[in-house]
Amino acid sequence: MSTEWLRPGEQRATRILILGGGFAGVYAGFELQRACAGQHVEISIVNRENFYVFYPLLPEIISGAIEVENVLNPIRLVVPKASLYVGEVTAIDLAQARVEIRHGLYRHKQEERTLLYDHLIVALGGVPATSRIPGLAENAFDVQRLSSAFALRNHLIDTLEQGDIETDPLRKRRILSYVVVGGGTNGVEVAGEMHALLHEACRYYPQIEPEDIRVVIVQSADRLFPDLPKRLADFAARLLRQRGVEIIFGHRVARVEPGVVFLDDGRTIEADTIVGSVGVETNPLVSELPLPHDPRGRLAVRNTLGAGDEFPNVWAIGDAARVIDPHTGQPYPQTAQHAVREARLVARNIAATLRGEQPEPMTYRTLGQLVALGHRSAVAYIPPLKLSGFLAWWIWRTYYLLQIPRWEKRLRVMFDWTLDLVFPPELVQLKVGQPVPSAGRSLTGLLGKRGDPGEAE
Repeated sequence: MSTEWLRPGEQRATRILILGGGFAGVYAGFELQRACAGQHVEISIVNRENFYVFYPLLPEIISGAIEVENVLNPIRLVVPKASLYVGEVTAIDLAQARVEIRHGLYRHKQEERTLLYDHLIVALGGVPATSRIPGLAENAFDVQRLSSAFALRNHLIDTLEQGDIETDPLRKRRILSYVVVGGGTNGVEVAGEMHALLHEACRYYPQIEPEDIRVVIVQSADRLFPDLPKRLADFAARLLRQRGVEIIFGHRVARVEPGVVFLDDGRTIEADTIVGSVGVETNPLVSELPLPHDPRGRLAVRNTLGAGDEFPNVWAIGDAARVIDPHTGQPYPQTAQHAVREARLVARNIAATLRGEQPEPMTYRTLGQLVALGHRSAVAYIPPLKLSGFLAWWIWRTYYLLQIPRWEKRLRVMFDWTLDLVFPPELVQLKVGQPVPSAGRSLTGLLGKRGDPGEAE
C-alpha cells in the first residue's frame, strides 16, 4: 500500500473508486469526469481487462458481422482522466474503506495492492448462472463473455470443417447439431446469429446441405423472452421455426454431459455444440458484503443508488444492484440500457454529495427493448409500438450504433456491417489458446478465467 505525502496546507483529493469496467463502471467514470469538473477528485477504475465490451453487439461476433476488436473500447480512451488498475478484486473491506486487488497479466507475476477510497461504486458484473444445471458449466459455451463468443465462432467453423468430411451419418448429425439452453433475449440472439452463420457458410462446404444443420432452443417457459409483449415473442418463434430452428417450450434441461443434453421429460439431444444462456447470478464478492441484499444476492440500494446509512459512501449499480422502478414497483431489468442510466445518476449524485447537495432518485422510464433474430430481422418494443422484421432490425442497428462510444468505433462497425451486406462470411478459424473446442476448457486460455471475481459486464 502506497503512502500519500501532502505538502503543508495541501488538501487530499477525494478518492472515488469504481469496481468493474463494464457498461455500468465505464459510464460512471465517464460521467464523473464531467460531473466533478472543477472539484478536487481522483477517479480510479478496477477491471480485469484494459477495455470494455459493447455487449449488445456480442452475438454478431459469432456470425462474423463485426470484427472482434470493433466491439472493444480501451477504457483509458473513454475515461482518460481516471486511473486504471488492470486486475482482479479479491476483497472489499467496507469498515476500513479499502479494496484489495491482484494485478498483472501472468499468474506467476501478479502483485497484491490495497486501494483506499472515499466513495466506492460497486459495478461488478454478474457471473454465469450455470450452477442450477449440473454439467452446464463444464460442457457448454457461455456466450456472456467475449472470450466465449470468440471461442464459439471458432468452434462453429470447426464443426463445418469436420462435418464436411464425416462419412458416418449419425456422427455427422451430431457434429452439425447445436443446442441453445435458454430462450431469453441473449439465447434467441445467439441462436439467430448461429443459424445465420451456419446457413450462409454451408454453401462453401459441398458435403453439407442446409437440412443437415439442426439448431435447437430449449426454453423452460411457454414462450420466448417473457419480458416482451406476447405478439413479438410469437413472431420471433414463428420466424425462427420457418427458418428451421427447433424450439422446445415448457421443458427444463435436467443436466448436460459431453455432447448430450438431458431434458426433464427423459428426452435427450445429442449435439457437439451446447450453448448456455441462462442469465447471470450475483458476483460472490457482492453477495458477501455486509449490506442489505435481495433474494438473488444483489445489493438492495436506495432509489438514489446509495447502499444505506451505515455506509453512505458506498454505491451500487448494474448487475450488482437491485433498483426499484417507481413507475412499475418492480426492479429495473439488468440490461445495458439501465446500467448506463444508473451510471450517469450515480456520478451526478456523488458530485452532488461532494457539494453538500441532496442526491436525486432514479426515475428513468424504460425506453423499450430490441432483440435481433439474425438474417436482418428483429423485434422491437418501443411503447406503444410493437415492430418486427426488417424495420425493427434497422432500428436495432441504428440505436446501438449511436450508443457506441467514440466515432472511430462507430465508423469501424458501420464499415463491417457494409461489408457484411456484400461479401460472404469470413470462415477463418483462429485456434488461439483453444486446444479443445469445448466450453469449460477452451474459454480460459483466451482472455482469462471465466467468472473470476472482478470481471464486469
